[in-house]
Amino acid sequence: MNKQTTIIIIVLVSFVLGFVSNNIYDKQIKGDDTFQAGWDAAKQRLAESGFTPMMEGMEIVSISGTVQEVKDNKISLKINPLEPLADPELDNRIIEIDENTKIYQLTQRDQEQYQKEMEEFDKIIMEQMENPEAMAELGQYPEPYTKEEASLDNIQVDQLITVEAQENIKDVKQFKAIEITVQ
Repeated sequence: MNKQTTIIIIVLVSFVLGFVSNNIYDKQIKGDDTFQAGWDAAKQRLAESGFTPMMEGMEIVSISGTVQEVKDNKISLKINPLEPLADPELDNRIIEIDENTKIYQLTQRDQEQYQKEMEEFDKIIMEQMENPEAMAELGQYPEPYTKEEASLDNIQVDQLITVEAQENIKDVKQFKAIEITVQ
């Protein structure tokens, strides 16, 4: 055997031994499914810390996000994750719109008028605090915006929208909207 052949054999044997020993190490020390085991451990740790129990088992029917695209009768929506370790694929949702979907546009009201209504409302609250029964008759808190009917044409890329569905959409990539509010 010549010198070159010996070197090639030594390199191949070293490579094979390194590969085999690495696989043995992974199975003995790290476990069979290292990514899944780590993922599960991280989720378990968060759950035990009390950080995520509020979302556990909770039904989600409304989400907000930024419009990425409007095409045909669908909106691509980028949302903030609902949970720290939620599937990253669910950060982008596809919203289906049909003839039954209600679309509204929020428009900021005149600030002076709104401020006057707030002052009147606060005055009534202060007067009613002495009479708790009257608090139930107080009425509705003044809204800083008006809600007007709109259409799909009013929805543009980079706008913030809130979408409501009739089903639990916590883990759903694509769903039909029953109402959309354009901020």
